[in-house]
Amino acid sequence: MRSHCFHPCKADETHVLHWSADSLSARKRRYGARTGCPRSNAEMKRELTITSEPLNEAKLVTERKMSSGMGAAVYFAGVVRATEEGTTISAIDYEAFKPMVERQFHLIFDEAEKRWPIESIRLIHRVGVVKVNEPSLWVEVIAPHRGEAFAACQFIIDEMKKTVPIWKKPKS
Repeated sequence: MRSHCFHPCKADETHVLHWSADSLSARKRRYGARTGCPRSNAEMKRELTITSEPLNEAKLVTERKMSSGMGAAVYFAGVVRATEEGTTISAIDYEAFKPMVERQFHLIFDEAEKRWPIESIRLIHRVGVVKVNEPSLWVEVIAPHRGEAFAACQFIIDEMKKTVPIWKKPKS
């Protein structure tokens, strides 16, 4: 019998690495998002930071926390490019209305938690002036399998671009 669990719960259960969006939706409708899983009532850990301080990627990686049942940690660093809309720049000045930014990110995190069995999301976004080749965004997603972690990370970034009120002003 196939397991209806999205987490590595017992050695004798079958876990599926990849699901199409349609089959995952049908599975969730039929069995519930996390039926039969010990983590089904566990709340996803969230860490959201909006900061003017530079991001220390090496430190962020070493500070990673994940349980022994997780098998994937996906990291994404968004780095300022030297061109913006065809114009050479030296930096981008990011501006944000923090209360709305936090609200929108938590709505995105809520949706990601519904779609994938994520143990944690850690997201840091810079505000203020960020020079070319410096990271302005750091996203970390911890999940049981790489497919889920990559999909969730991509979703978070795509939704951020659509809905989070962070404005950028290129600097020459």
